[in-house]
Amino acid sequence: MKKILLTLCVMMMPLMTQTINDTDEAKREIRESMREQEQMLQEQEWKQDRSVERIINLNVEARKAKQGRRTKANTNSSIILNKRVSTLEWKGGLKFLNKNHNGNLKIKAGSLFLEDKTKITGTITVNMLSISNIDLPDSKKEYLIGHLRSEDFFHVERFPIASLKINNSKILEKQSNGKYNMEVSGDLTIKSITKSITFMAIVDLDSDVKSATGTMQFNRADFGVQYRTEMHLDDAKSFWNSATTTKEALKDKVIKDEINIKFNIVSMPGLLEK
Repeated sequence: MKKILLTLCVMMMPLMTQTINDTDEAKREIRESMREQEQMLQEQEWKQDRSVERIINLNVEARKAKQGRRTKANTNSSIILNKRVSTLEWKGGLKFLNKNHNGNLKIKAGSLFLEDKTKITGTITVNMLSISNIDLPDSKKEYLIGHLRSEDFFHVERFPIASLKINNSKILEKQSNGKYNMEVSGDLTIKSITKSITFMAIVDLDSDVKSATGTMQFNRADFGVQYRTEMHLDDAKSFWNSATTTKEALKDKVIKDEINIKFNIVSMPGLLEK
């Protein structure tokens, strides 16, 4: 009997050893699986943290952009023109003789903006039908105004509106009275022809009532107004349409190409925030 038991023990030893080895291997596999799961959880948490961080950053940037737009909008204000007080006075005349005429034009509408309290932009439209004369007696002014409104000049029936689009302005210096010498640049449109223009203005930016005064000069020939221009002096037929006189005789009839617009633009009190 003892021999049988001893034999059984000897036979069981390898099985017990194998069982122990299998148990250790299973434990190692369990530990490795747990480590892998822990790493996966850590990676997921890291990715979630990064996603939350990106969302937070995007929200912060969006708020900053919105605040920036709001700040910029708050620095841009509308200037409401006082059309009743604002004036435009034109001046033109003969080139070789000291004989000029002048008159007025009326502003039809204005949309101006003051950016950062120093830069002016916007558009002013002028009613060309309103052109008038102030230097001739009544018996003569009607003929002049009729001619200026005709196809020889501004053809106001077809082109009733002229406009100035102000694209930029910059301060050159501040005067002792607090007003600014400014350079203004933009696009002038007459008879549906648009040309760039630059002129000087004295501007009051700091008062409750804003104002701008100065003189803008343009060449009428650039806008298709060529009646009696010097450029046609060598072509009598072009100059008069049916002239038969000499060039020297025509010189006294040459009209200046340059037309001056003296302006005094005045705003209503205060500014309208955009």
